Amino acid sequence: MKPIDTSTKIPVFELKGSVLTIIVLHIKETDADCLYPQLEKKIGQARSFFKNAPVLIDLSGVDEEGQAALDFMYLAGTLRKLGLVPVGVRGGAACQDERVLHAGLGLLPAIKTERMATTSADQQSSESGSQERKNHPESSTIVTSQVCAVATTKVITHPVRSGQQVFAPQGDLVILSSVNAGAEVLAAGNIHVYGALRGRAMAGINGDVTARIFSLQCNAELVAVAGEYMVNESLSEGVLNQSVMISLKDGGLDFQVIGSSSTVHER
Repeated sequence: MKPIDTSTKIPVFELKGSVLTIIVLHIKETDADCLYPQLEKKIGQARSFFKNAPVLIDLSGVDEEGQAALDFMYLAGTLRKLGLVPVGVRGGAACQDERVLHAGLGLLPAIKTERMATTSADQQSSESGSQERKNHPESSTIVTSQVCAVATTKVITHPVRSGQQVFAPQGDLVILSSVNAGAEVLAAGNIHVYGALRGRAMAGINGDVTARIFSLQCNAELVAVAGEYMVNESLSEGVLNQSVMISLKDGGLDFQVIGSSSTVHER
């Protein structure tokens, strides 16, 4: 049989990097008697939201002894039974890599290491920039403008309809209309909805605990700030269809009715 010449074939696929939305499960305690009942309870509160959602397991908050006690095969199986799709582990000790791979999970670098490296680079850049400004004072305005341009705000002028997802990966997200039921809006920073919020809104998705959600009329399916979330069934009647600001406080979500001194604290 004559071999097939594939050298002139048109490529049928591409491999590209991408910024994707993914749920991160930050594990703080690996004791099975504590971990699995709490997982079932938490995910059970919003099972439809978590259905078929990819999840990344973060072990940066667990020491090596705790990681050694974790059964990755059982953890992955439990997450699948709860409707999630576990895709990988980050922040784990190198000695656990083989067990992670055996459980069918991928390995990702710890985000803390990346942030520390970034911080170090930023400090060096800042020191270099300071010296540069001393030598060239006239360049200060240009440098400041470049720094301020990093965090961008994404503005959407039309309604976000059911099934649509709008994502602001680097800054705030402003919706100058409504977010319909079944729609999803996500931002690394704050979320402003100048209309009815009936879908899902997740602010501070990269862990920014200072992020907030502002809604002119709140009746959301789900709201979340830096991973802390609440579903519609758990919202107080005092905030439904009201103009609210949602922030993170004492490990729970704070709902403040805008224009009033009333505050509803949810955990």
